[in-house]
Amino acid sequence: MAPDEKLGRPTDEDLTRRILETAGRLLGEYGYAGLSVEKVAKAVGCGKTAIYRRYADKGALVAAVVRSQVELGATPDSGDVRADLLEHARQNQRNQELSPERVHGMRAMFEPDVFPALWEGFFKHRREQGIEIIDRAIARGELPADVHHDIILDTIAGLTLYRQSVKRIHIDERHYVDIIDALVTRPPRRLDGADETGQP
Repeated sequence: MAPDEKLGRPTDEDLTRRILETAGRLLGEYGYAGLSVEKVAKAVGCGKTAIYRRYADKGALVAAVVRSQVELGATPDSGDVRADLLEHARQNQRNQELSPERVHGMRAMFEPDVFPALWEGFFKHRREQGIEIIDRAIARGELPADVHHDIILDTIAGLTLYRQSVKRIHIDERHYVDIIDALVTRPPRRLDGADETGQP
C-alpha cells in the first residue's frame, strides 16, 4: 500500500499542496533536467500514482508549480491607457520577482513540455488582459485603430523578462513609465503583408 493510501492520509487539497511545494523546492535544487516524478513522490511520501492522477507527466507538474507561484491579477481599468499598461507591467514584475529557489522554475517554463500548459493556463489570459487594455484605449481615442497590440505588449513584457528574470536587474517604475509613454506617444502600427506567423 502506498503511503498516501494509508489510513489518516492527507486530504486531496493538502496532498496537492505538498506535491507542488516539494516539486518547487526540488526544481530549485536540481533544475528541470534533474527533477523526476519519482524524486517528488519520495520526498512527499506518496506513491507516484498520486502525482500522475493529478499531472500527466513531469512537464505538467512543473507547469502547475510555476502556475502556483504567479498571480493572474485583475485587468486594470483606470480610464487611462498609460496607467493601465503600467499596472499590467507591474503585475508581470511581481510575478518575476524571484527568490533564488524560484529561478529554475522560471527557466523551466520555456521547456517544450512545460510551456504549452502554461500558455493555456496563464500566459494566454495575461495576453487577453493586455489586449483588453489596448482595445479600451482605442475606443477612448487614446490609440489608433491600427495599433499593433502584440508589439506593445511584447515590448513591455520582454523588458521585464530579459532585464529582471535573465539579467536579475530590478526595473525602476520610472523606466516602465518612460517605455510606456514612448509606445503610446508613437504607437507601433500593423504592417500590411508582414509575416507574423509565430508560435506562442
